[in-house]
Amino acid sequence: EEMDSPPSMTIGLQAIQYVFQQMEKASNDKSFPVPVNPRVLTQALGIPVYEQQDSQEFWKLLLPTLQLPSLVDLYQGSFEDYIAAVDGSGREKRREEPFLDLSLDVTSPSVMTSLQTLFGTPELLSEEEGNGWRPEKGADKVDALKGCSLHVHGLPSVLQLHLKRFQYDWQTDIMSKKNDRFKFPRVLNLSSVCTDVEDDEKKMSMYDLQSIVIHVGEYGSGHYYAYVRPDVQSKTWYRCNDNEITKVTYKEVAMDAFGGQSSSPSSKKNEGGLLRRLFGGGGSFGWGGRTSSAYMLQYARRTDIPMLWCHDDGIEE
Repeated sequence: EEMDSPPSMTIGLQAIQYVFQQMEKASNDKSFPVPVNPRVLTQALGIPVYEQQDSQEFWKLLLPTLQLPSLVDLYQGSFEDYIAAVDGSGREKRREEPFLDLSLDVTSPSVMTSLQTLFGTPELLSEEEGNGWRPEKGADKVDALKGCSLHVHGLPSVLQLHLKRFQYDWQTDIMSKKNDRFKFPRVLNLSSVCTDVEDDEKKMSMYDLQSIVIHVGEYGSGHYYAYVRPDVQSKTWYRCNDNEITKVTYKEVAMDAFGGQSSSPSSKKNEGGLLRRLFGGGGSFGWGGRTSSAYMLQYARRTDIPMLWCHDDGIEE
């Protein structure tokens, strides 16, 4: 079928418009709704449909293909890289680094501890240990602090966090997946992570969890599904697993998304169906089984919710 669209639209935008049109059409057909084939979109992005893909890489392919600067602006933030001599000379180098998402180490217990490590205590570059900093060409190396800092004015309207579940082992030369338990909050307060936040700026550092991409399986294989709160001011969550949409509680979301075993066994041990049978699991694991865990998190900045969702009702806590 041909896609009706203005000539100024990119191929990628036409493709995604077409897929959503077909989804709406299928959902309105109560007699015989059928899943929509996304082949038009994957072809526009140059993605082989029968190869295992990475959801973070997919996002990085999708954005430039759509060529919508206003959309990129919603996701783009920045942090500051710096190196500063500790000898009191004032010599330093600072550089602003843009980002569309932040990649977090999952060896720490939670999102907050990982963010505090990333933007917290800087690394000491020691001249005595041979890794000092040379401020300019020909100068002697000096001790310096190297790190990065996050400022509230560099925060985006929509914050995406990439959880580095896939890691390379230098000793075994093998990539593997870490399914260790890694917690994240429904309300993310970044005021303690950002540098020099004024009292009247603290509200700009508050984020509400809106969606989660789950990976179930191991490195190089598996399956993606998502938990979504379409209205970020509501308590209503849905699990989107291909063409199956299921209303769930946040307790179910957290049990599945944190990874690892839950300390409180689920009362719904028989749920999960094919995924649980394929990838294993018991009552103390979430819906996807023992290999399911969050891979991408999406938060909406609370002060920008009226603009993003076109309403200004209060948040349901």
